[in-house]
Amino acid sequence: MNNTMRTMSPAAHRTADRFTARMFRGLWVPAMLSSLGWALSDMADAVVVGQRLGAVGLAAIGLILPVYMINCMFAHGLGLGGSVRYSRLLSQGKTQEAADSFHGVLALALLFSVTTAVLGSVFMDPLLALLGTRSTDGALYAATRDYLQVLVAATPLFYLSNVFNYYLRNDGSQRRAGAGSVIGNLCDIALNITLVLALDMGTRGAALSTALGQIITIAIYLPGFFGQKHTLRFALPCGRWLTPALSALKAGMATSVQYLYQMIFFLVCNNLLIRLGGETAVAVFDVIQNTSYLILYLFEGTGRAMQPILSTYQGEHNRQGMRNTVRLGFTAGLTVGGALIALVELWPAGMCLLFGIAGSASEALACTALRLYGAGALFAGINILLCNYYQACENEKPSFLLETLRGAVLLIPLTFVCYALGLQRFWLLFLLTEAGSLAVFLLLGLGGRYKKAELPEERIFQRTILSNAEDVMDVCRELEAFCEVWGADMKQQMFSTMTVEELGMAILKHGFQGRTDGYLQLTAIMDESGVLELHLRDDATTFNPFALDTSRASRDEDFDMDGMGVLVIKKRAKEFFYRRYQGFNTLIIKI
Repeated sequence: MNNTMRTMSPAAHRTADRFTARMFRGLWVPAMLSSLGWALSDMADAVVVGQRLGAVGLAAIGLILPVYMINCMFAHGLGLGGSVRYSRLLSQGKTQEAADSFHGVLALALLFSVTTAVLGSVFMDPLLALLGTRSTDGALYAATRDYLQVLVAATPLFYLSNVFNYYLRNDGSQRRAGAGSVIGNLCDIALNITLVLALDMGTRGAALSTALGQIITIAIYLPGFFGQKHTLRFALPCGRWLTPALSALKAGMATSVQYLYQMIFFLVCNNLLIRLGGETAVAVFDVIQNTSYLILYLFEGTGRAMQPILSTYQGEHNRQGMRNTVRLGFTAGLTVGGALIALVELWPAGMCLLFGIAGSASEALACTALRLYGAGALFAGINILLCNYYQACENEKPSFLLETLRGAVLLIPLTFVCYALGLQRFWLLFLLTEAGSLAVFLLLGLGGRYKKAELPEERIFQRTILSNAEDVMDVCRELEAFCEVWGADMKQQMFSTMTVEELGMAILKHGFQGRTDGYLQLTAIMDESGVLELHLRDDATTFNPFALDTSRASRDEDFDMDGMGVLVIKKRAKEFFYRRYQGFNTLIIKI
């Protein structure tokens, strides 16, 4: 029993949020493990190749980054945009529509990835020239080509892995998503050591290890698409699936457009750095980029933990829950990200040692670059969390604006400005871009310009209910008064309070089974058309009131009061829906 909660005044405990913190913790830990796994996997190529091939190997990996970014743009755009919509549809009880949206997104991901793989393989030499290397470059050209051939061929694996991860986390399978990512990426690291360091396969071995790691990850994800408890299923898309899938991509692009900007930036930056400092400068840039994976993926992971909760709460109009999610997300992200930034600032030589350039001519330049990069990384983390917040709330314009500021509008011009400052000061680019983007974004948002039109706060009724009958009845009386204020007729008032009373009592009896330390959360929304939408969430054991046997309700010799109440709700409600989500029971009823 939470004694603090029990000693609160009735008004205080009525508005307490008992679910968001536990939901966030349940999502954040697997998301952090996934992010750490992705970071280590992305860094593994540079670490082992740097140890084996030195600056040439690091430069080769740096040159293929634009191709990696274009894959990220489409894979993350489809995964994020599609999963946000999927989560919202589930929160509204539209399970079939949610499943259909997944089928369309998956089909589009396969179409894009296979097309990209074929075109990249056919036009390999022109692609290498665009990236900045030709056959006359000797070892650099060969190392880049070996990596790129495997990377392009494995494009469909990369798409599937990312799309599956997004959807699994929004389907309540965050542990599987986290486990698949971590295990696959650990296998990637082990294979890197084996293929590159032990078998001396060079950059081709690094790329093969990445592809094999993706196959292992997908294999772990696949059971999450089978079984009765999963909404996700594999099926051919039906009807006019392409337009909704493209719409999901468009929504996701508000955030994933950052990868398009990064692709352009890498093309520009690599070519400028080759002029400024040759292979050494490009190798140091690759060290910076791989260090950014380790830091910024922690912020990305926190954003991914926030997204399913924010998307669900957006569908429920749960404003308090959304505020609490943002507070928890920013606190967690800035804590872990800030700690890692401090480590890089205090010990940049450690990163040089990790990437195999300690004691080389590149080390002094790399230490300077790492310290300057770290100064801007905290601003980058804040920008990432803001973009994820707006994206999860399906408010794409602010997210697109911030990503455009930090990825193109300021980044590209400042690249040329910092190029003119010389090689030692070039790395100020990251601080100027991230801090400047945040400042401009906040200035443009003054006056509430980023707010979307929302249902008025007064049309939303939210209460926390203690697991006892007296509390259920008290909230029912408050709900009746709320319905009366918004013009509900006597019939709607009575049915709404009866619904909460019957379901609340059934949950107390069958879900809590005598527990007195549980909670229910009621959110009631009266829309402008006069439809009342009820959302009930509880922390009882798995219990679906709509699955109660209602056949006994009509038999005099074996009368079941709980079954009778549920039977009436089923017959009179416009819609009803149950799902077990993030460890809690969730009910939706429209009256």
